Amino acid sequence: MITVHAPSGHSGSRKSVVGAISRAAHLVRLLDGAELPGGDGGSRFPLPPKVSVTAFHGGEGFSVTPDRVDINVDVRTTPGFDAHDAEMLVRKAVAELDAELPGPAPTEVTPVAAWPPFRLAEDEQPAAALLHAAAAAGLTVRTKTAGPSNIGNLLAGEGIAATAGFGVPYEGLHGIDERAHLAELPTVYAVYQRAVLDLLAG
Repeated sequence: MITVHAPSGHSGSRKSVVGAISRAAHLVRLLDGAELPGGDGGSRFPLPPKVSVTAFHGGEGFSVTPDRVDINVDVRTTPGFDAHDAEMLVRKAVAELDAELPGPAPTEVTPVAAWPPFRLAEDEQPAAALLHAAAAAGLTVRTKTAGPSNIGNLLAGEGIAATAGFGVPYEGLHGIDERAHLAELPTVYAVYQRAVLDLLAG
């Protein structure tokens, strides 16, 4: 989480100040424009690092300029761009902000969590069992790496080879128009049932 400070005030004041929202918006532009390395071909990791601003909180009403804005940032790490690199990238953008638009207090960076990048091998369970069960059900399923992060990253840090899962066809994932084809639920259930029985039999 990043906390941006500025003098509070009133929008009708004769004194002109750069408010916390304006400073935070400038920081978002710096983060969006940050230079990131390309894909990590040496480790065959399929995705490059990625910075996503995921939340922006501050201000209330129409006429008061707030003295604080909190920003959440999610950074996809890769084998060649780890949590330390991600934090340094964020801190570099913060240093640029404080140099270009100084505030009454330094902008604060508070790391919340760091999960390692991971990619499942083709034979790792339970993903392999799900793929086998889907093929047995006549489904053509392709694997992909999800990110910036998912619960699998957290579990990978504990040595658990988790998968983000297999489900019904969908559109608009995590959007306001997210929707799923519920008619496919019986097929998905059958795939999971077979995968679990195969794992128990093994």
